[in-house]
Amino acid sequence: MTTLKPAPLPASSSIACSSRVWLRRVYAVAVLGIGTCVVMWLSVLGHFGSVFRELPSSESIGVRLAANETHVFVSSQSNGTIPKLIHQSWKTANHIPSKFTPWMQSWRVHNPTWSYMFWDDADNLNLFETHYPKYASVARQVGKIHLADMTRYALLHHYGGVYADGDFESLKPFDDLMHMDLFLSFEPLVHSVLLEGATSPVLCNAILASIPGHPFWLEVLDNILATFEGGGDNRDPVSLTGPRMVHRSVQKYSSHQPPPSRSITLLDEEYFYPEVAYWNFDNLNRRCENATDLELQLPIVQEACASLKQFPKGRYTNNTHAVHRWQCTWCRGDDTLFYVTLRDIFPDKVILRPKFYQLIG
Repeated sequence: MTTLKPAPLPASSSIACSSRVWLRRVYAVAVLGIGTCVVMWLSVLGHFGSVFRELPSSESIGVRLAANETHVFVSSQSNGTIPKLIHQSWKTANHIPSKFTPWMQSWRVHNPTWSYMFWDDADNLNLFETHYPKYASVARQVGKIHLADMTRYALLHHYGGVYADGDFESLKPFDDLMHMDLFLSFEPLVHSVLLEGATSPVLCNAILASIPGHPFWLEVLDNILATFEGGGDNRDPVSLTGPRMVHRSVQKYSSHQPPPSRSITLLDEEYFYPEVAYWNFDNLNRRCENATDLELQLPIVQEACASLKQFPKGRYTNNTHAVHRWQCTWCRGDDTLFYVTLRDIFPDKVILRPKFYQLIG
């Protein structure tokens, strides 16, 4: 297959996957002129070299991913199988927002033969104290949202499977994705450009999957530990433990020589993020309506505004496996009026809970 250089991954993310920076970065890039942008673009591409190859996809949007291709970091041993195990998490199993019910149920409807494991805040901390003591000190000191991020990386390293936030809805079986070693996905380009001012797509960590023992997750956790101990941005979960950290870790992982033994697949937004956050739709429109002529000279801004206009209700394709409902309870607050228990959601289903055994003596 043809070897490609991928679109760069910026250091920012959007909506529930970041704090908002709006279009300030777009302004800065625009002032430098289109010619300078091209030079910068090619420079960032160099971070990845030529370790990506193309796979069939559909309706990929221009600048982010060239038509009809998905990017895969190639390794010499890309033959893993992701376990058929779904992981989901909430603060407690006895107080889950009722609106999550159909979304959480959808994973078992479309993947009826898969196992389902639920995690709460206590489980999250126990995972580190029992199996990943190297990171336990950080896990005890950070906030709950930071810990929830860290846990999804650790649990996938320990068990493997598919992790999905509670506001993710499954739309079809995932069996056709299980041949990969690990997959991540880009969030909507509209979010990245119009809310963050990013000049290329960004990864989101609301849905992740891998074989057990994939070394990338330890890379992420090591980077979190180093950032925390180094006195970096320890308050912003997006930077310390969330999508920006995943982004930086992908860049680092892809630069290893010799190449890592396990692969990472980066899927287009059509797979899991076909819709934008509708609660922010008016603001997205204003970004396009109020953009200056200079800003609109940037192809990435043109593409984002065109996509928002063409697909106001989302861009679904045959590759769309799930949809993120963008509740962002950690950034917008929890406005739920009614709560249910995990048993209310799955009254007649087997629910796995993680078990932790401490060695004595």
